[in-house]
Amino acid sequence: MTEAASKAEHNQFDAAPTLNTAEFEQFRHFIFSEAGIDMPPSKRALIQSRLSVRLRELELNSFSDYWRRLQQPNGAAERQRAINLLSTNETYFFREPDHFTWLQHHAIELAKHGKRHLKIWSAACSTGEEAYTIAIVLAEALGIDGNWQLFASDINTRVTAFAKRGIYPVERAKKTPPHLWQKYFLRGRDEYSGQVRMVPQLIKRINFFNLNLLQSDTFQQAGFDIIFLRNVLIYFNEDTKLKVLANLCPKIINGGHLLISHAETIRNKELPLVMEGPSRYRVNPPFNPRR
Repeated sequence: MTEAASKAEHNQFDAAPTLNTAEFEQFRHFIFSEAGIDMPPSKRALIQSRLSVRLRELELNSFSDYWRRLQQPNGAAERQRAINLLSTNETYFFREPDHFTWLQHHAIELAKHGKRHLKIWSAACSTGEEAYTIAIVLAEALGIDGNWQLFASDINTRVTAFAKRGIYPVERAKKTPPHLWQKYFLRGRDEYSGQVRMVPQLIKRINFFNLNLLQSDTFQQAGFDIIFLRNVLIYFNEDTKLKVLANLCPKIINGGHLLISHAETIRNKELPLVMEGPSRYRVNPPFNPRR
């Protein structure tokens, strides 16, 4: 074999498969039907990049081969893996800090007025930084062993497993106020150098679990004072937003709050939500969710 032929064969072997239009539409429909995430054509390169990792692991030659793997009767675990790969998870501690300033003041005021128990849900918790930030704020306001309850969920099984460990690269905690570091973070040493771990008392206060927001009406918990739903609505179309919000609103007490990110808005007048501040809504009954 000539050197040129050998080089051509090598390049062909190493070439990553390309996601064609038909394959993109299949995976686009898949993540929309499974998770409600609307992937426009501009996300084609992102889907190709994320799924290519799995193709290499399985030694598959095309995205069509992987699609057939997902459709197999025993493909449930692989379908969840694909959802994990296609779910976007980028966050850090004290992201959008105005929400946490409000939460601390609100929790203290509720306690002053006789509120005995505070129940909060981080409904798209990703790798857990939001949930732990909420826990830090509640620990400061009500005590680390105070009468508060915190749930945290995500559709992605990989990120919730990561969150349960409570170990993070130190860069993700850089926006944490300095006076909270010594109280709630442990610095890693040796092989854990460059990482921090949440104090065990805080880890124990959070109930992490997996939940598809399209099926949140099946979640048995209700009576939440506050639900955080930040940086997830931007991935839904209007019909999916309404469905998710219609499932969540009945789980919030009358006068309770829903918090979304500063990049998101809720305009649907069918929902019992009154805008109280930037990206903060109060539940105002009565409400008859459209099914």
